[in-house]
Amino acid sequence: MNSPDAPADAAEAQPLHVFDLPQIYTKPSAETLLHTLAMFTSTPPSWESSDVDEPADAFNGQKHVKRARTRDQPRRIDPEGLTNYLTRIIASDLHWIGDENAKERVWEQASLRMSERSGRTGMAAISRSFQIPTSDGPVDVVLHEPALTADNLGLKTWASSYLLAKRLHSMAIPRDENGKTTILELGSGTGLVGIAAAAVIGTEVLLTDLPEISGNLQSNVVSNEEMVAMRGGYAQTGVLDWSDPGRLIVTQGWPHPKKFPLILATDSLYSPELPGLLVQTISTWLSRAASARVIIECPLREGFSAEIDDFRSQMSKLGLLIDSEGEETGYDDWGSSNSDSPQEVRCWCLQLNFLHLPTLAMADKNPSFVLQKPLEIKYEDRPVPELKSPNDVLVRVQWTGICGSDVHYWQHGRIGSFVLNAPMTLGHESSGTIHSIGSSVTTLQPGDIVAVEPGVPCRRCAPCKAGKYNLCPDMRFAATPPYDGTLCKYYAVPEDFCYKLPQGMSAEEGALVEPLAVGVHVTRQADVKPGDNVVVWGAGPVGLLCCAVAKAFGANEIVSVDMNEERLKFATSFAATQSWRPQKGETAQQSGERLAKDCGFEAAGGADVAIDATGAEPCIQTAIWALRKGGRYVQAGMGKDEIMFPIGAACGKELTIKGSFRYGGGDYKLAVDLVGSGKVDVKRLITGKVGFMEAEKAFEDVKAGKGIKTLIGGPE
Repeated sequence: MNSPDAPADAAEAQPLHVFDLPQIYTKPSAETLLHTLAMFTSTPPSWESSDVDEPADAFNGQKHVKRARTRDQPRRIDPEGLTNYLTRIIASDLHWIGDENAKERVWEQASLRMSERSGRTGMAAISRSFQIPTSDGPVDVVLHEPALTADNLGLKTWASSYLLAKRLHSMAIPRDENGKTTILELGSGTGLVGIAAAAVIGTEVLLTDLPEISGNLQSNVVSNEEMVAMRGGYAQTGVLDWSDPGRLIVTQGWPHPKKFPLILATDSLYSPELPGLLVQTISTWLSRAASARVIIECPLREGFSAEIDDFRSQMSKLGLLIDSEGEETGYDDWGSSNSDSPQEVRCWCLQLNFLHLPTLAMADKNPSFVLQKPLEIKYEDRPVPELKSPNDVLVRVQWTGICGSDVHYWQHGRIGSFVLNAPMTLGHESSGTIHSIGSSVTTLQPGDIVAVEPGVPCRRCAPCKAGKYNLCPDMRFAATPPYDGTLCKYYAVPEDFCYKLPQGMSAEEGALVEPLAVGVHVTRQADVKPGDNVVVWGAGPVGLLCCAVAKAFGANEIVSVDMNEERLKFATSFAATQSWRPQKGETAQQSGERLAKDCGFEAAGGADVAIDATGAEPCIQTAIWALRKGGRYVQAGMGKDEIMFPIGAACGKELTIKGSFRYGGGDYKLAVDLVGSGKVDVKRLITGKVGFMEAEKAFEDVKAGKGIKTLIGGPE
C-alpha cells in the first residue's frame, strides 16, 4: 500500500486508490486527515486545456488543439469510492479527536473536496486566474466568483467568455481617426471579456449587467485595475437592463459616449425572449458608423437553435449582416466530472457589421431646408437622425408637399402659441423609402415606400388613451416649433406612424396622404352619411379633399364654395357635384338662405352638413345660416381667435358644432386606403413638382396662390 506521505515522483507513478488513504476505522489523527484532504485540493480551473497556438483559426471552424497543462495539478486518484470516502469523513463524529476546532477543519475540508468533485455548481466562492494572450505575451485576469445559486448564474465565468477573451488580440478593432475606440460589453457577468479587452486592446471598456451582478463585477474590475492601467486600458462598470435599454447607470458617472463602435456579448441567448432584448439593446447603443461591429459568442446548447436563428433575423433588420462566423471548442466546469479534464463545450461565434451595406454607410449627411428666422432660409447638412427606439425606422424622403402652415412659419415665424425660437427644418407632408429599421420593427422592411404621419403623440396622456392622440399636449409634430420637419434627406419616425403604400400607389400620391388624412378627420367629425347634402367652404387642397372624402362616404350633393372661379371649375371636375359663389353686399343670413335655395336644399330647410375649410368669418357665418335644423357643422380652417358668430341661429336650429384638429386614430390608414382603392384621385391635385434646391421658389409660388399642390423632391 502506498503511503500518502510517499514522495511525489512515486505517487505520480500510478493513481492512488481509495484504499491507499487513511481509513476512518483506523482513527487517523486530524493532522493526517487534513494532510490527505489537502493532497486532493483542486486548483480552481481556468481550462488551460482549451489554450490554442492559433486561436483565430477556431473562428473559421477549426477545433481547438489541446496544450499540456502548465499549472500544478492535485494528486491523481482513482475516482472509484472517493465520494463514499469523503462522505464517511463528513458523517463521522471523529470522537477520537479531542480538539473541536480540528474536527471542524476536517469536516470543512472534506466538504470542500466533495463540492469540488461536484463541479462549479457545488463549489463555494472561488477566485481564479485566466491567462489571456496578447501581442506581447500573456496577462492574467484574476476573477472572484461567489457561490452559485439558481438565480445568480451570471456570477460564473463561462467557457464562451474565455474563448472570446483569448481571441481579442487577433481581431480587427474599429478605431476612429485618432486610433481610439470605446467598447461596450453587454451581460458582462464576472467581467472576463471586458477586462481582457481593456488590457489587450489598451482602450476604454464599459462592462454592464443587471444590478444583482454589478457588485461582484465592479469588485473584479477594481482587482484588475492596475494590470489594465499598465497596458493603457480603462474599465468601468454600469447597470443596464435589456428590457429598458435606454437607461444606463454608470457606476462612477463615467462620461461614456452616446454610441459605441464595438459591442461584445457572450452567452446571451439562453431563453426565447433574449434575442429581441439583446437586439434592441444593441440598436440603442451601437454607433451607426460604417466600421461599427458586434461580436457575439454563445454555447451551442441543444434546444436553443431557435434563439440563434431569431437573433440572426432581427440583426439583419437592424442593418447588420454577418461578416464572419464559426464554431470553436472550449471547456467548462459546470457539472460534475470523474476525470481531471473539464467538460468540452462547443461555442458559436459571430461577427456582424455594416461593411456589406454601402447604402447605409452613405447615410452620413442629411441635407435640410431650414428656416433660420422669418423669410430667411438656408440649405444645411444636418446630422442623420439616429433610431432612438428599436421600433423606429429611418425614412429617405422622396416627396414633400407644401402646406399653408409651412408658408405661414416661413412668412411670420409663428402660428398662435407656436413660435420659432431656433432654426427649424420645414415640411410635414412627406413620403419616402424605408432606409433602415429598428430591431423590433416587424411590419416594414428597407425599400418599402411609405407615407409618413408627421405627428407622434406621447401615448400616455388621457387624450391618447381615449383614442384622440391628435389632442395630445406633448405631441411632437414635424415643422411645429421646436420640432424639425421632413424637408430633408432622412427622417426618423416610429414604425406605426409609417404606412406602407399598396401596390400601384406612387410616392407622389403618398405625399398627399397627409392633407387627405385631414379631410378624412374633418368628414368623420361631420359624421357624413350616404345621402347627406354637404357644403364645403374653401376650394383649396383641404376643402377639395373634404369634398372627395364626402363623395367616398356616399354623400348625395356636394357643394364647393369659393370666390375663385378657376378653383370652382376644378372642384366640380374633381369631387363636387355643384359649385357656389358668394355675392358681395349680402348679409350672412341672406347668403346662407340663397345657397340653400340655389343648391336645392330649400325644401329640407338647408344642408345636412357644413364644413368650413377657410377660417374666414363671413364663411363661418354663412355656413351656420345654410344648415337645416339639426344640421352638423365642423370648423376645419384656422382663423382669428375671436369672431362674430350667429349663436342665435346655431341655438335655434339646435346645430351640432365641432372643431377638427389634424387627424387621429385610423385617419391616416383610411386615407391610404382611399387612394389605393381609387376612390380618391389625389394625383389631380399635383400642379407642380420641383427639385430640392428649388424649394424656396416653390414656397414663393404657393404664397402667390399658384397651383393647388406643389411637391418638392427629396435631396439627391
